[in-house]
Amino acid sequence: MVFIYIKFLGIMNQHKRRKFLSYLAAVPFIGSAFSCDEKPIKKTKVEEVHLVKKPEAMELSRSMKKDQVFAMLDQRVSFIMLKSHNCAQSAFYSLSEQFGLGGNEILKALTPLPGLAERGQTCGAITGTLMAMGLIYGKDRLDDWDTYRSSLTPTNKFCRRFEEEMGTTQCCQIQERAFGRSFNLMDPEELKEFQRAGATSKCSTVVQKACRLAAEIILEHNKA
Repeated sequence: MVFIYIKFLGIMNQHKRRKFLSYLAAVPFIGSAFSCDEKPIKKTKVEEVHLVKKPEAMELSRSMKKDQVFAMLDQRVSFIMLKSHNCAQSAFYSLSEQFGLGGNEILKALTPLPGLAERGQTCGAITGTLMAMGLIYGKDRLDDWDTYRSSLTPTNKFCRRFEEEMGTTQCCQIQERAFGRSFNLMDPEELKEFQRAGATSKCSTVVQKACRLAAEIILEHNKA
């Protein structure tokens, strides 16, 4: 799993390389393979990892090639989806780690958001992504109208691009495209059918798409 990152290291100068290794050491699924002094460190369980604010992560992401950021997000999403089976949490977690956003309470609050409480409505990949983007572009004061309006530019662009790529923003319609039918996920038997049909793998693809779209906008929107 780490061969992608090893390839990245070869094109970085020494300063960026050490920063990148330090950054990787904090990522749960590859942290056991790297540390800032390039020695193996003790493996950390994802359950023990907390999302913390790391402004340097945004800076580092902006210094990387876009395809490198995409590859890291893809790996994160695959790992977190296998742990959580929750598209909203996986999207938020992956973007938060990539850009150092923090937000543990938001991660918890996203628990029932896939399909809006599994009602087949707004895809959780959108909800989780918008929460992450809100931490970047959101307002700190309730009366900050200008920030509210400016936050809609990148977030609306994300929603439009997602709909263009997936054909819809609705969970049930995304299911129809991916599985040939939609499922009532509140029905235990249909939930089993959904899982047997490869739910985690197919939904991971959707979350990866959402995270890539958001990352591209974030990197474009935050250029100096």
